[in-house]
Amino acid sequence: MIKNLSQLKKAINEHKEFIIVEHYRKPHLTGQRRKPGKVQTNGFYSFVPGDPDNEVSRANGGMGYMNWYGKASDWEFNGELITQSCKGHKTMTIKFIEN
Repeated sequence: MIKNLSQLKKAINEHKEFIIVEHYRKPHLTGQRRKPGKVQTNGFYSFVPGDPDNEVSRANGGMGYMNWYGKASDWEFNGELITQSCKGHKTMTIKFIEN
């Protein structure tokens, strides 16, 4: 179970797949599986595994959508669910998929 931003970054660095449980800004992304691709210290790119033609996977030259880490206070850890906010507004809730 991930309890803080440090543990989240470790899971992302290990390229663990996750599912978007709810996307508050782009509801059509709710339920989508993602896999981290290129990882940077300030964020990561993610793509839809097995779907290279997906709009998400094609974004940013094929690296996928960028997700910035922001501050630790932008994240809420509640059991398996991890919610990211930006400027006080929820962006998305994710859950890592166990293989």
